Amino acid sequence: MDHQKKNITAEIINNRKQALIEISDVKKSFGDNHVLNGFNLELFELENVVILGKSGSGKSVLLKCIVRLMDYDTGNIKVLGKEIKDLERKDLDLLRTDVGFLFQGSALYDSMTVRENLAFPLRRHAKRMKGLNEQTLIIEALRSVDLEHAIDLMPSELSGGMKRRVALARTLILRPKSFCMMNQPAVLIP
Repeated sequence: MDHQKKNITAEIINNRKQALIEISDVKKSFGDNHVLNGFNLELFELENVVILGKSGSGKSVLLKCIVRLMDYDTGNIKVLGKEIKDLERKDLDLLRTDVGFLFQGSALYDSMTVRENLAFPLRRHAKRMKGLNEQTLIIEALRSVDLEHAIDLMPSELSGGMKRRVALARTLILRPKSFCMMNQPAVLIP
């Protein structure tokens, strides 16, 4: 192992104070279909975890449970130290801004330009983003996905890959502490 890899490994170990995401014995069933059956996971800062599985194995269900877009049957999920099933709607919405998630279909608003799609979460979470310049954040987000030139285009004018990159920029613009991507396969990236 080279020196740089040793330093990264040491940094990961030193940051193992509290998991960003802790999943303990989570179960989720749809009738007789037991999709999650005692799932466990701890995800720490600077770790990357990929969750692989065949279609219907529960990858997207797990991610939806993590951000409580879907309730789970039993077990515990803590995100950033908070038990998500105990959170009130307002607190859950705040927590979701710290966990960015990207949906498989990009979920862009067809009636809005790229600029407006990126401005939407900033305006929805204006209190959290107070003091930051909206236009600067939009340009930085587009620069990070190499799409500055597409700022005034409509989603219908974008290729599929460009739509995915705009959706990624929209997720990252809120500067989440953790990141979930709903795709085949599903991926968690802190």
